[in-house]
Amino acid sequence: MAEGQRRSVLEQNRKAAAAPRGGDGLPLRIRAYVSAAWLWLFLERLLPALLPAFLVAGTCVALALFGVPRLLPAWPQLILLILCGLGFLASLWYGFRGFRLPQGGEAVRRVETDSGFTHRPITHLTDAQASNLIDADSISLWKSYRRRLIASIGVPFLGLPRGTVAAKDPYGLRAVVLLALVISIFVAGDSWQKRLIQAVHPNFSAFTQSETSKVEAWLTPPEFTRLAPISLSSAVQLESGEATPLTVPAGSKLLAQAEGIGAKATLLANGESKDFEMLDAITQRIEGKIQSGDEIAIEADGDTLARWPIKVVPDQAPSIAFATDPSATDRGVLRLDYTAKDDYGIKSVKAVVQLAKEGTNKESLELNLPIPQLDAKELKAYSYQDLTAHPWSGLEVEIRLVARDAQGQIGASAPVVITLPERKFYHPVARAIIEQRKKLARDPDSKDAVAEALRGLNAQPEAYDGNVAVFLSLNLAWRRLSGDALSKDELANLEEQLWDTALALEDGGVSLAMRELREMQRRLEEALNNGASQEEIERLMNQVQEAMNKYLENMRQQLQEAMKNGMQMQRLSPNGLKLSQQDLNKMLNDARRMAQSGSRESAKQMLDRLQQMLENLQAGIPMPMDQQGSQAQKMMNDLMRMQQQQDKLLQDSFRMQRGQQQGEGQQMNGQPQAGEQEGLRQDFGKLMRDFGNMMGDMPQSMGQAEQSMRRAVDALKKGDFEGAGEAQNQALSQMQQSMQQMQQQMQAGMNRGPGQRDPMDPFGRTTPKEDSAGGNSVNTTGVKVPDQSEMERARQIFEELRLRRNDPQRPRDERDYLDRLLKQF
Repeated sequence: MAEGQRRSVLEQNRKAAAAPRGGDGLPLRIRAYVSAAWLWLFLERLLPALLPAFLVAGTCVALALFGVPRLLPAWPQLILLILCGLGFLASLWYGFRGFRLPQGGEAVRRVETDSGFTHRPITHLTDAQASNLIDADSISLWKSYRRRLIASIGVPFLGLPRGTVAAKDPYGLRAVVLLALVISIFVAGDSWQKRLIQAVHPNFSAFTQSETSKVEAWLTPPEFTRLAPISLSSAVQLESGEATPLTVPAGSKLLAQAEGIGAKATLLANGESKDFEMLDAITQRIEGKIQSGDEIAIEADGDTLARWPIKVVPDQAPSIAFATDPSATDRGVLRLDYTAKDDYGIKSVKAVVQLAKEGTNKESLELNLPIPQLDAKELKAYSYQDLTAHPWSGLEVEIRLVARDAQGQIGASAPVVITLPERKFYHPVARAIIEQRKKLARDPDSKDAVAEALRGLNAQPEAYDGNVAVFLSLNLAWRRLSGDALSKDELANLEEQLWDTALALEDGGVSLAMRELREMQRRLEEALNNGASQEEIERLMNQVQEAMNKYLENMRQQLQEAMKNGMQMQRLSPNGLKLSQQDLNKMLNDARRMAQSGSRESAKQMLDRLQQMLENLQAGIPMPMDQQGSQAQKMMNDLMRMQQQQDKLLQDSFRMQRGQQQGEGQQMNGQPQAGEQEGLRQDFGKLMRDFGNMMGDMPQSMGQAEQSMRRAVDALKKGDFEGAGEAQNQALSQMQQSMQQMQQQMQAGMNRGPGQRDPMDPFGRTTPKEDSAGGNSVNTTGVKVPDQSEMERARQIFEELRLRRNDPQRPRDERDYLDRLLKQF
């Protein structure tokens, strides 16, 4: 047993003696210094070994950050990359050639040297007992020896690692490479990652990589939307999950461009993908239209380069409705008031007229209605349509309004059923011609019977005072109808000829002149809406003025003819509504000046009022000759006077606004005009109260006119002549509407009930009474009373005589004669 123990101890001591002398067996505090010394030695050997690799790698990285590889074609770039790789491996081999790790004894010696120990005490601590390994005294003596050594060591010291790189780099190349790296980092800036990636990825495709690669996109809404183009920013491309979707009109044009991405780009839109088109080696572009989807994305090599959330808004169909029920003027002209809306603007409006009692395959008549402002999103307008010449006049028809937008989408109103206005003819031959025309229009097969009837009329020249034009027209008409079958267009031309003949017999060309005037007004309105040149506007203004003067001249001739025939007039005050040719020309000249100064909207409003006056020029105001009638007539005269005063104030504001503009914004005093406007507003308010007390109600437009005047007063006090002009323009238009509504209320107040008439005729005589038994008319006066058509005819002629009497351009003698004539009634 003792022998075995002895052998084990001998073996342990032998291994300890054979072990290298390092930190084993050292105290912990000394072992820490020895470990640190070993690390210092390792670094002093490692850094010189890595120096060649650092020089090669640093040079290659600096070249990459400077962007040298991206400037080379693909194959030279690949060769450079291979050279850098091989050079790096070779430098590692060169640097680590003969490299070995520090030994433990070397670390111990480093601590002893730095600590300044003599006789190498730490090395002796690493020694092992060489003999008498089983002798207790020898072992005790050895341990005592070690304790004395440890006590003599004290506190060791280890200095910093020693510089060994300089010896391997006598020329200081490491500083040059390090400086190049620092400079290249600043040069690369934010593109340092992209430059490094481009350096290790040679581009063998047709796309050129660029450090300034970017993706841009622009959206251009359709032209009819009149919206500005939208620039999409790639800065928010990857935040689309949180960003508010961009509203995009359907049909918007998308233009996307990618530069320097080094791969084929793809557009994802409308639920499909589409590749970009190359413009050159760097730039790619794609164009398309956005019709659907919730985002626009651009991808390349599976990566999302840009993404924008969108909300596609389709173009909605327009909506349109009647503002009021269709109505007719006193001369049978159809008035259509309507409102229309569209999200981007109304392009056209028309009225579709169909017979109400026909089957499913109805023939239709389409009427193009004027638009006050082209491409307006909201419209409130009206239109006069003279359909008295149409074969459907007097029949029940169905009218539907149709609006169309720039995309061709249509919106229709609910149909309205009315009886189409029909013109009344009082001349017996004219009335007979119209009856035959209606018969021919509704039954073309009856042309032989119509021809015979027209031939009979043609054979009685005394019935139409031997008018040569009428004779030739009737002769041509019955001869054409007696011949071969006529085509549809030939029948239409013949019907128009018969209508013009009847009009010439009835009013001597007044209606034809009015039709020409309406056509000129329509052309002028279209020119103002379409932004025509000032020369074109001036030419059309002259044509309108010429047509208006021709119309008024025809009215004068008609009155002269009626006076020669001794036709009696209705008893009305000669101080009725005063509307002369001079007033109408003044309104037209005002509209001309507004258009010349650029205020085309104001010019259109002035032309609208002129048209309303012309349409109602022959409309009288029949009223009973009692105290209430006199009071009502006085109110109408006062209202006309206020209209003239309001028009004068409007022209003053217009001149002041123009003077303010020419004075480069110089403030002008509007207090005097404000005082005049306030006085007019108070007078108008009194008229409103008086009319309301008399009739029990007043037109809504009167209240609106008073509010417009109030706004004009406020604007004038502030020196805002533009705002005052707009308010005064509205007030003038609303006063004109008040005039028409007051007329309607007073005419309705004359009737005692539905179907009843005033017991006194316009000449102050009692009208025939109906027999209670048989319903026949009984004349209780013994005097022949004119029928309703004759009374209406007399009223119209009286109104025309009154207009002539109030025309200051007429000779004094003629006006005196008319004054004496009117005083008889």
